[in-house]
Amino acid sequence: MKRGGLFLSMLLSVMVVLFPNVSGADEKISGRFVQHNVKNEMVNVVGVPGHIMGVTHAAGLVFYSNGDIGTTESNTMYDYVNGKGTWTTDRVFNHSDGSTEFIKEIGTTTPVDGGKKSVYEGTYESTGGTGRFEGTMGKGTLKGERLGSRETGFSSYVDFTGTVWKK
Repeated sequence: MKRGGLFLSMLLSVMVVLFPNVSGADEKISGRFVQHNVKNEMVNVVGVPGHIMGVTHAAGLVFYSNGDIGTTESNTMYDYVNGKGTWTTDRVFNHSDGSTEFIKEIGTTTPVDGGKKSVYEGTYESTGGTGRFEGTMGKGTLKGERLGSRETGFSSYVDFTGTVWKK
């Protein structure tokens, strides 16, 4: 009997160490945000044809699969060669109840259709927020498309899915 209790104690201890973020409070989330480029500043990298670096400011709407709707605003830094490359985004979702959620995204862009649009793929991490998002964390994946030219203005949509939990 003592061995059984010892085994159970060891098993529970190992589970706490290996799975610290797993709890009944974890919540699956998904949705889509749609945004328009408000401002884009880019430079050509000297001596490297087709290489650009820049920052984009975008604003739009977020639609959660549970019916919640909010606004989004973001700043993205990118580094592309011939339209393909990496980016990082700092984003905020603002909700009608005054709550905000802060998001950090990283990913890649690949041009398609002769560069008329690009596909995005990446991951995100929710780093907290205010109101009902205070003390929350989360992570997940995202995929989407840029429609239109980076040089003359564009809109994009991104579908996301992930998990959130309280710290």
